[in-house]
Amino acid sequence: MSIGLVLEGGGMRGWYTAGVLTVLTETGIEFPSVYGISAGASNALNYISKQNTRDFAREMIRYSTDERYISVSNLQRTGSLFGFDFMFGELFHSLLPFDYETFFNSPTDLKVGATDLKTGQTVFFDKSQLDETMTAVRASCSLPFISNIVSYLGHELLDGGCSMPIPIERSIFDGNDRNVIVLTRDRTYRKGPHPEFPRSVLRVKYGDYPLFVEAMMKRPETYNNELDVCRRQEKTEKAFVIRPSVPIITSRYEKDPEKLIQIYEMGIHDCESSLNSLREFMKKD
Repeated sequence: MSIGLVLEGGGMRGWYTAGVLTVLTETGIEFPSVYGISAGASNALNYISKQNTRDFAREMIRYSTDERYISVSNLQRTGSLFGFDFMFGELFHSLLPFDYETFFNSPTDLKVGATDLKTGQTVFFDKSQLDETMTAVRASCSLPFISNIVSYLGHELLDGGCSMPIPIERSIFDGNDRNVIVLTRDRTYRKGPHPEFPRSVLRVKYGDYPLFVEAMMKRPETYNNELDVCRRQEKTEKAFVIRPSVPIITSRYEKDPEKLIQIYEMGIHDCESSLNSLREFMKKD
């Protein structure tokens, strides 16, 4: 049986996922395929390249205070709050160089999900479709209103979480009988019934993409439905879910390194606490 690793997004809550993946890296736990959305896709890069160490993560967190990483000035200058040119440029290539060789030589495949604005559906890109600047990952992380639309391989793209916040159903569709799922919300969380943005506001900005507007309006329902899938899979022992042991109370755009380190360390703690059970899950036929 094939086991997939499914990674939710969540902005800076993604440092929880980074903590979980650090433990998986340290203990040599690997998967044939990883499914990442938004921050989950970004975290998957360092996991597959085996760079997701504690020292590396703390160095990355240090750059959260850098204006080039996230700032209003980025938004005013480039149209994106997050400095993707810096992240996937100077940071990725010289300050904290990405290990392309290990990543692309790894037997682990990566499926990165982004939302196609024309269809309102999620489109997935595998490793063979990733370029040097990881444009597909950049698209997956590009949040509406505070990021530019990313054109790539014939698609107009934004954040994968707009259409598929937790890519569990894609992993199942691809034939993974069991999955390890890393969430960035605690067990009690349910998304409220109201969309993040009113339809009128979405139409002003994205009126040329009516199916994307519909996807955004349905996002609370979509997210809660995916949570239900995760819980059903967990109940039938087809999924092993690692989720925050306590609610993560933070902004999606959090820049305080101390808060981010606390989130990261919670991921380490929660994963270490569940390691024995995780290993037993992965041994099952």
